[in-house]
Amino acid sequence: MSMEEFSYKEFAEQDFYQPVNTYLIEQAGIMPGQKVVDLACGTGAVTRLILERLRGARESLVIGIDMSSVALREAMNQLGNVRDVALQFIQSRVEQLSENVRERVDSVIFCNGIHMIPDKSALLSQVSASLKPGGVFAFNTSFFQGAIPPETEQFYRRWMFGSIRVLRARHGLMPKNDKVESRRQLTPEQYAELLAQHNFSVSRQILLPTPMSLPGFLAISEYEEFIDGAMPGVPLEAGREALQEGARRAFADLGLVSVPRNWLTVVAVRS
Repeated sequence: MSMEEFSYKEFAEQDFYQPVNTYLIEQAGIMPGQKVVDLACGTGAVTRLILERLRGARESLVIGIDMSSVALREAMNQLGNVRDVALQFIQSRVEQLSENVRERVDSVIFCNGIHMIPDKSALLSQVSASLKPGGVFAFNTSFFQGAIPPETEQFYRRWMFGSIRVLRARHGLMPKNDKVESRRQLTPEQYAELLAQHNFSVSRQILLPTPMSLPGFLAISEYEEFIDGAMPGVPLEAGREALQEGARRAFADLGLVSVPRNWLTVVAVRS
């Protein structure tokens, strides 16, 4: 099994993914000359969006942080030709932000990953300690209470029930009842409350409806954390096969071209 086999890479390359992150970067108000951290930067897709906002100002600095050496190596290969913005990569857990970034920065960006952090309060404490007063913390997530529009609930029920039937029929397995962190989803209001506890005021909180086609659902079914969340205790290969077949059947049965999913975009300012 390759290290990329169950990674987030394929989902991040879907057509709808860059626009939602471009929107986040635009809302964050990043300007040339700033120092910006890209948390869980992965292979550098969002890092590239940040660099595009900063180019032309040599005093700018972008720091990409990720725990995967494989992803960081790919990011360095992809972005190694950047010359007019200082670029640094650090292999680390995002929860160790203030240990790795000693000088305070202007912005911290976290794209579609905050839902995976077990102790969100500890993370926000780290982010707050790493930002200058007036600095911006901007994040988005498609895994929160409110991500699924009511009109799509039929699809999700059919997808999950169908996937479980495939899993049982082909592998003789059933998911456990365990809940992983990606399924303990907060509401937008709970995120706002957490931010307030760590010296942040929310300047923008936006729900962005985004249509996902079948390839998007097939891609998210490749992702280890999603498989673990949807089918706890199931081997990854079996979970992937069941989820992908369940998605195909649900799209076909309902005659769907796409299914909208809300992305929560939050921009908060440190006091």
